Amino acid sequence: MSQKNIVVVGAGFAGIAATKKLAKQFKKNPDVTITLIDRNSYQTYMTELHEVAGGRVEPNAIQYDLQRLFCRLKNVHLVTDTVTEIDHNKKTVVTENDVYAFDYLILGMGGEPNDFGTPGVKEHAFTLWSLEDAVKIRTHIEETVAKAALERDAAKRKAMLTFVVCGSGFTGIEMIGELLDWKKRLAKDNKIDASEITLTVVEAAPTILNMISRSDADKAERFMTKKGIQLLKSSPIIAVDAESITLKSGEKISTHTLIWTAGVKANTDTEAFDMVEGRAGRLVANEYMEAKGLENVYVIGDLVYYEEFKDTPTPQIVQAAEQTGHTAAENIIAAIENTEKQK
Repeated sequence: MSQKNIVVVGAGFAGIAATKKLAKQFKKNPDVTITLIDRNSYQTYMTELHEVAGGRVEPNAIQYDLQRLFCRLKNVHLVTDTVTEIDHNKKTVVTENDVYAFDYLILGMGGEPNDFGTPGVKEHAFTLWSLEDAVKIRTHIEETVAKAALERDAAKRKAMLTFVVCGSGFTGIEMIGELLDWKKRLAKDNKIDASEITLTVVEAAPTILNMISRSDADKAERFMTKKGIQLLKSSPIIAVDAESITLKSGEKISTHTLIWTAGVKANTDTEAFDMVEGRAGRLVANEYMEAKGLENVYVIGDLVYYEEFKDTPTPQIVQAAEQTGHTAAENIIAAIENTEKQK
């Protein structure tokens, strides 16, 4: 067999799942090389960012060194770099520092927050999509509560102690849960009454947690209401400034802290890759995770747009990420070993 180069871009849950499967399959095959490229030398457990943002754990608790993850898989070449271009004709991946030829390419570069063009979000809201985001939120909350404890203006103090999360998906509800757990400790450390701290979830849809059963979502809603968390449903945010948010109803909420978890779109770095895009910029693939219109190029994780059911694309959650990663790996294995493809 001639030499085969497999390049995987993105070391999230999907990229790591695919790389591990390929590495184990070809560990005794010197003709297959696997290169994993990511801008960081570590994997971040995205599902636990809220724990850092809410002061529960330190940042290094959710960082996993890629060298350690792949130390037993000697056929994986790890590259810490940023991909800038994919040349489909030359079959190369161009990074800031090098060029990598590929026979098979897997793109798992993930997503990024979607503000839906809402004015002021980029300038005044916090997103929760990276370790840096989580640390920034944590620091801001600690500093804001400390300043509020010394603030004599009642209205300003109330605004400083009002924390708003936009979006009621897993990330938003986990984040408000962390703030609920942190609330008493923050109050005690700053010698204020915990009842002064207001926690609010703002959701554009009429219901929350729409990715789980209604009975489970209703149970979560009852719990949050019992704990004093305000839930504003059917309340799209139409504008954000430094000290308030404005709802579609015209109501204004004074706050110095808006954590935006309302949506996800594809990593905008992929806009330059000249590939077919679906909703929210996600790259269209078929049931084998093969990119539409391209040979030997696969898309996985939050980046992929595949409708398993009509108008219902693959959800952007860990389980789906790993499944799409395994599917892409299985079909590269099938292509190299001349076996049947798998959906």
